[in-house]
Amino acid sequence: MRAWIPPFLLLTLAVATAVFAEEWSRARIERLPDSAFAVVEIAEDGKKIRHLPHHNEQGDVDIPHLRAALSRLAQVKWLDPANEAVARRHLEEHQRELSFRP
Repeated sequence: MRAWIPPFLLLTLAVATAVFAEEWSRARIERLPDSAFAVVEIAEDGKKIRHLPHHNEQGDVDIPHLRAALSRLAQVKWLDPANEAVARRHLEEHQRELSFRP
């Protein structure tokens, strides 16, 4: 049985997590494998476009970055709009596995 946690405390924890989450540098993100991203699209010129990083270098889900990815889904400029649903399913599966709400 789970203990009841007051909503204001959950909000405080969510804000604290976001504030103290380590920001990933562009260089760090570029070093991540494709599997660290929700979706990898290939442009007509063959360039990879990787969206919504949320796994670290070891392949573990980074919860603050998963939350950020979920919140940024609608902001992504998709080459194929169907990939938004693919990314959403991928991210929400992690969310279910880790039992948290964004």
